[in-house]
Amino acid sequence: MKTEAYVEKLMKDYNVAGMSVAVVKDGKVIHNAGYGRRNVAEDLPMSENTVLPIGSTTKSFTALALAMLVDEGKLEWDEPVITYIPWLRLATDELTKNVTTRDLLCHRTGIPRYDMQAAFYILDDWKKQTGTFKELKPNKAFRTAFQYSNQMVSLAGHLIDVLTEQSYEDFVRERIFRPLGMEHTDFEVDSLKNYEESSKGYVFDGKNWMEPPYLHLGALNPAGGIVSTSTDMANYMLFQLGDGTWNGTRLVSKKNLDEMHTHQMIGSPYFWTFPEEQTAEYGLAWMVDIYRGKKVVSHGGNTNGFSSQLALLPENGFGIVALSNATSSFSVEALSNYLLDEELGVAEIPDWSKRYQDVFTNYYGEIMKGIQDRAAKKIPDTKTTKELSAYAGTYENPGFGTLEITFADGKLSGSWNGFPAMLNHYHYDGFDILLPLMGAQLPAQFVIGDDGAVAGVKVGVETAPGTEPDFFRKTK
Repeated sequence: MKTEAYVEKLMKDYNVAGMSVAVVKDGKVIHNAGYGRRNVAEDLPMSENTVLPIGSTTKSFTALALAMLVDEGKLEWDEPVITYIPWLRLATDELTKNVTTRDLLCHRTGIPRYDMQAAFYILDDWKKQTGTFKELKPNKAFRTAFQYSNQMVSLAGHLIDVLTEQSYEDFVRERIFRPLGMEHTDFEVDSLKNYEESSKGYVFDGKNWMEPPYLHLGALNPAGGIVSTSTDMANYMLFQLGDGTWNGTRLVSKKNLDEMHTHQMIGSPYFWTFPEEQTAEYGLAWMVDIYRGKKVVSHGGNTNGFSSQLALLPENGFGIVALSNATSSFSVEALSNYLLDEELGVAEIPDWSKRYQDVFTNYYGEIMKGIQDRAAKKIPDTKTTKELSAYAGTYENPGFGTLEITFADGKLSGSWNGFPAMLNHYHYDGFDILLPLMGAQLPAQFVIGDDGAVAGVKVGVETAPGTEPDFFRKTK
């Protein structure tokens, strides 16, 4: 099956409105095209020059920028970060004193994802955002487990603000985008308006494509803030498959290019397994797998309305990037595996579309099971300790911002840092907070103080095993 036909099959299978795909081989771009629509309402076509957010594929750019500072002697991978940011404070003294740039980039701090902070409490000032990280509590011992963290990679990226006279964004623009000729690549969804061709993002609701709001990342740009095109990303792949030079100019040492592509932390970054993958581990902001006996270096990205996947087969000089305007779509992973198999000459290529659809079904099945299990534990016919109006007010947490709760028409509702939040009574003083932006449901328990008044609310901001709810103190 040719690339075009398989892309069209995946778009149909996964209800993807548009996708752009580039493939490189032996130093050349051998395929680069857009498919479907970048704007459904206006029926505008996707092309190889359409600009889309690439999400967490950004992390590899952050590692590359830091590698340049290592080459210059301004940074050491294994020097404690507090050496460079003396005011840094994390949740434990052990982390504060010992965490290194390598630890941050390979996700081995012991801190779980805290995705709700990354979605609902994004600040533009990187120093203020870094100040919230002390509230992110580890649930694993330091350097013992892989646990993905957008915040920790962002902290690593902002070492550039400290060690150079430039912001992280300006450094990456000057040292990576411009030399590689990435003329349609920048940071932040706000920059999309600067390009003639940019894509809307979509969620398919079963009948129609809905447009979720773009996700502004601010100080978390190093973890996922880049917007780009398949044309520009083709150049980036060719560079990553090379020796650290571009058009005769060295951008990074071969040693540090290889270091980024070398596994640093044992433990799969995926929540699925396939027999074709012998190992799945993590390098410096890259997944590093052994796939059908060959080393594959890759990274994907997901943000509101968009998904991306970049995969390199270094031994073959082969790379593929897929950018789509679909939220959390496994279509890009399925395409990547299919094209890797074609390149490797696999006689009978598995049905990667179905395999990833099964992954998707199982993943959301587990989420639904958790919701159903919580519902089954609900004690019926209970009442809150206080009248519902007593729970209205302003609740604050230094790591997660402000929860505003209002009472109207006999119900509680509210917002979390300006994002809509709905409250459904669970039992006693317990509620479920529903966040439409992420489709998330967080358990919440109001706390009554010794004086009989509502003192605050404990919210399960991070629900990974071993984490405790975070307390929001009532201030008004």
